[in-house]
Amino acid sequence: MRTRVKFCGLSSEKDIHDAVQTGADAIGLVLYAKSKRYVPLARAAVLRREVPAFVSAVTLTVNESAQNIEQIMRDIAPDFIQFHGDESGEFCEQFSYPYIRALRVGAPGLTTAQEIATAIEAYPNARAFLFDAYSPAYGGAGISFDMTLLAQARSRLDSHRIMIAGGLNASNIASLVSEYHPYAVDLSSGIEIAPGEKSAGKMRSFMLALTDADRQHRPVEL
Repeated sequence: MRTRVKFCGLSSEKDIHDAVQTGADAIGLVLYAKSKRYVPLARAAVLRREVPAFVSAVTLTVNESAQNIEQIMRDIAPDFIQFHGDESGEFCEQFSYPYIRALRVGAPGLTTAQEIATAIEAYPNARAFLFDAYSPAYGGAGISFDMTLLAQARSRLDSHRIMIAGGLNASNIASLVSEYHPYAVDLSSGIEIAPGEKSAGKMRSFMLALTDADRQHRPVEL
């Protein structure tokens, strides 16, 4: 068993190529205009074509209209839409499209283990839940959260539907893998030189650290 990886907030062809070369399983394109990692729709469509087969393209959106989501589906055709705002279960489910639901631990209504466990029930067809730390900027802040709050959520979800984000980098990934064995992790600031400017070296360092952590701490599948 190995931990899957999504590198998010990529904004150039070079970043995508570097991420793929290091072994990333998914590429995240941020379509939230207030983000420092924002790429416009037309640019995202160009970048999506750089994502090769067997690597997933994910578009991150925050409180977009249904019309805009439908345009993303048409123009970009991502493998998954990541809803990272305050979208209701009804909103996310209406498109019958593969999606990831981000839950920002510590946000109003998501401050206790019971609230988090209850929230996941509103998104029955989510392919995965991305648990991230709450910040007013809707992600990418490089801060972590109290993982013990996920205890009830972990008991209600298949392991392959759990993704962890928030302050991850090459220096702390081993402790996360050792203690929690997440199916997948998502990071952005931990592989950056500056917001929106990725580092091939940091990507490689992270993947090397993760590979070593998986080797030491994850059970071997026979």
